[in-house]
Amino acid sequence: MENKKAIFRQIIADFIDSPLPETLPRDIEIPSDVPKIISLVGPRRSGKTHLLFHLIRSLRQQVESNRLVYVNFEDDRLFPLRLDDMEAFVQAYYERYPSNKDVLVWFFFDEIQEVPHWEKFIRRLWDTERCRIYLTGSSSKLLSRELASALRGRTLPFEVLPLSFAEFLRFNQVEVAPDTSKGKATALHWFDRWLLQGGFPELVFLPESLHLRTINEYIDLMLYRDLAERFAVRQPAAMKYLLKFLMHNLANPISLNKVFQDMKSQGYAISKDTVLDYTSHLEEAFIVFRVDIWHRSVRAQAVNPSKYYTVDAALKQSTGIGQDWGRLLENAVFLHLRRQGIQPYYWREKQEVDFCWEGGIPINVCWDYSNAATQKREVQGLLAAMEALDADEGLLLTRDQADDLAVGSYKIRIRPAWTYFLGEKI
Repeated sequence: MENKKAIFRQIIADFIDSPLPETLPRDIEIPSDVPKIISLVGPRRSGKTHLLFHLIRSLRQQVESNRLVYVNFEDDRLFPLRLDDMEAFVQAYYERYPSNKDVLVWFFFDEIQEVPHWEKFIRRLWDTERCRIYLTGSSSKLLSRELASALRGRTLPFEVLPLSFAEFLRFNQVEVAPDTSKGKATALHWFDRWLLQGGFPELVFLPESLHLRTINEYIDLMLYRDLAERFAVRQPAAMKYLLKFLMHNLANPISLNKVFQDMKSQGYAISKDTVLDYTSHLEEAFIVFRVDIWHRSVRAQAVNPSKYYTVDAALKQSTGIGQDWGRLLENAVFLHLRRQGIQPYYWREKQEVDFCWEGGIPINVCWDYSNAATQKREVQGLLAAMEALDADEGLLLTRDQADDLAVGSYKIRIRPAWTYFLGEKI
């Protein structure tokens, strides 16, 4: 224990005495002083640590630096870690700063899942010390439902996804004036780039020649280190093929039975239950998201195919499928809705609408609206959904077209998706 205490002492001192790395603001507002354990969940490399450093930088302007303590539990100096070692951390900190026992202290624990039974330590620290606690962890090991169970209502989770379009512009130091021709052209240039490149923050600062290699590293890290280890996956190659299949069929209604049949045809000796399990693992790790059909019958929802979206367009691009602009745009719209806390459905009878939800307006997504047949299909789909869902308005998001349609008592607004993502009031 004394050895671990010395290591913690060094880690604590190094952090408090060192300048923080440069950070850029995100559109996620993390509270600095609420009586809840704040947890940041989301995929790897989405910027959770960056958010912690940005908050610490702000707090250093308000309180003494020695009241702000950050530990990354993937630090190799701490291996191997045991639950008992965490008492050494508490002792190391308060022996160095005993007067802080009487004041509020902020603890920031990165990759907390590396500590066995970490929740026991966090609960005890929260109950016995005057503190605020912030946690991050690999999404596959630190999930919202696990936090809720482990911390019993003490936690307030925040989902951290890769960069939105507005954040992507900010990270690239691009300002757009959407009311001017030059501003629109600039916005569309960066919009197309964002749709292809995706929003993983690190890619903004890397040469384009390294993007594909970096994304493949992310995928291997998520699949082989996180999911395969956590769930004792016996066929990691099959899970990787499953991810590729879902990326090929992004935003298309597909049944997992179809996935199962396809994998069998590819020579994978795998059961239907295993396909279901692997798909569930990908969802738990925030790699893919499932959208079910809108129906008032739970059974009808269960027997209809679901759509799958991905946490970032870069994952689809890494599979070498090519530039499927319409699917990339639809995926971006899904992520925008999720950032607003909306869990959408898709609607389908004779026509189909991409997104709908209780209390919202139906949304269709169409990359190029210039074709007459496309216009008819998209508008008819929205009108049918609006009638079925008792909605007065519908929204059609395109790459760059804008218009307003009135059909009887129904209104359909056609807008460029990038203006919608930048907060235009629809």
